Amino acid sequence: MQLSKTEEQVMQLLWKLKKAFMRDLLAEFPEPKPATTTVATLLKRMKNKGYINYEL
Repeated sequence: MQLSKTEEQVMQLLWKLKKAFMRDLLAEFPEPKPATTTVATLLKRMKNKGYINYEL
């Protein structure tokens, strides 16, 4: 499975930050910033694809 364009954008931010909380990711997005729920959904999809792992 491949990453979508928006998932790839999140991955680029994660590579830049190495490790991040949701607020850290949101702070890195350019304006207009996506909704928190949008980023949470992207992270969940990326986890399901096996690209990342996270703790709640």
